[in-house]
Amino acid sequence: MLMTLHLRWRHNEVMLATRRARHDVVSASLAARADDELSASLRSAPAGAVGGGSSVLEVDGIPVFAKRIPITDRELAHPLSTANLFDVPLLCQYGMHRLAGPGFGAWRELAASITVTEGVLAGESETFALLHHWRVLPGRPPVASEHEDIEAVVAQFEGDTAVRTRLEALAGARSSLVLFLEYFPAPLIDTLNDPLGSAERFERQLFEAVAFLRSRELLHMDGHFANMRADVDRLYLVDFGLATSSRFDLSDAERDFVARHVNHDADYASMRLVNWLVTTVCSVPMPVSGGPAERNAYVRRCATGDIPQDIPHAVAAILARHAPAAAAMNDLHWRLVDGDIHAQYSDPLPTPRAKQ
Repeated sequence: MLMTLHLRWRHNEVMLATRRARHDVVSASLAARADDELSASLRSAPAGAVGGGSSVLEVDGIPVFAKRIPITDRELAHPLSTANLFDVPLLCQYGMHRLAGPGFGAWRELAASITVTEGVLAGESETFALLHHWRVLPGRPPVASEHEDIEAVVAQFEGDTAVRTRLEALAGARSSLVLFLEYFPAPLIDTLNDPLGSAERFERQLFEAVAFLRSRELLHMDGHFANMRADVDRLYLVDFGLATSSRFDLSDAERDFVARHVNHDADYASMRLVNWLVTTVCSVPMPVSGGPAERNAYVRRCATGDIPQDIPHAVAAILARHAPAAAAMNDLHWRLVDGDIHAQYSDPLPTPRAKQ
């Protein structure tokens, strides 16, 4: 056991040194380029696999993921502000509505990316992509498909005027905040071909990420599988578009929201982990249409301690640890998807549990 831990530690040290060296090269190269040169590089780069506002470019032979985030005139007038400049309602913090909310601002995503990058470079975490460089550049990505019908999104949020104002400002944005990030080509789900063999490693890495976020008072709020990338046997949590933090410039209501959601990321991670194992290892089918009633019932059964005897021991232990939180989060998720926009997270186990 000690030898395994030592080898893992040594491997991690080598990987961190390699990542730091690449980061130094890319950061220096990008910082030295003028705006028009960077804009030309983005125009000529192949489109990224995630989202219409992304691309992958090479910087001194190193692939870099460039994410363009439309930035409104109001945000540009308040550089680096993490305040909720449009007074977007807090119910938009959840990433589980049928139509995505308008977000809370590009500067918050930048602040979160800087925070996790500092942690990786300091050796405190491995589980996040490094932010090599950022720049505000002219031009903007296409309007997100879920925001093309502004009236539909506004209607979902009961005609909220702040949602409309934010979406209209985003549609009219003429510039982008561009984040130049470490590139990991593989979606996490493509590397999970052996659910039984990778379950414990996945659990450990997932909750290492949650523990780090807690240590930096940062909430991700949207840790689904599409927001995770992988490189061999390591996962990386990306996309901080819904991030919030007690260190941001928050209103009193937002500060209360963060305090009440301190365990949200851990419980959300439990939900994703348990649902994945229940469908892949426990063979509970997902319907082609409609909600996953059978899966959610199975998770609720496990949450009561009634875990089927034929489940492999390692998976049964994970289900025992995480099913109570997963069952509660499944209920919240499907209330939001079904249109109950006032459904709120309620901590089922109000104790710190970032480390499992």
